[in-house]
Amino acid sequence: MGKTSLFRRYLSGKFEPDYTATVGVDMNVATLEFPDGRVVLDVIDLAGQQSFVSLRNRFYQGAHHLILVYDMTDRSTFEEVPKWFQAIAQGACPSGGMLLTGSLVANKADMVQNIQVKTQEGQDLAKMMSMDYFEASAKTGQNVSEIFLHAAVSCRTTMQSLREKAGR
Repeated sequence: MGKTSLFRRYLSGKFEPDYTATVGVDMNVATLEFPDGRVVLDVIDLAGQQSFVSLRNRFYQGAHHLILVYDMTDRSTFEEVPKWFQAIAQGACPSGGMLLTGSLVANKADMVQNIQVKTQEGQDLAKMMSMDYFEASAKTGQNVSEIFLHAAVSCRTTMQSLREKAGR
């Protein structure tokens, strides 16, 4: 799918073609500076294997923005998105509290000849889940910075809203 590749591309500006599946969890931090302060993103890349379900559930709580990634050249990854979304939404908002914002990312947009999932399908799914939609390529860098900037702005907006509600 390329979750790790997208984040590595964001951090280093480089594409690393060697693939190593995430085992368990991989955590990284990205800091974005804004005129009125900074946002620190704790990016948690969770393994997809079934054996890590209980580990993943621990990381869902307290999340402020979700980035779900599928591979545009592999329809089966797209078909798994609704299950991931449901599991994460239940783990992050168990009592139906705070609405989790998010982005649906269609990775490998550079591989035009091999695309199995059309843009409209991705946009429709994102809309159904109340998420924003991005097409990206870890290889070319297409939209990689935009995805993480959007996540930071979304987190910042969410936190400001929570502070305002707490102050009332």
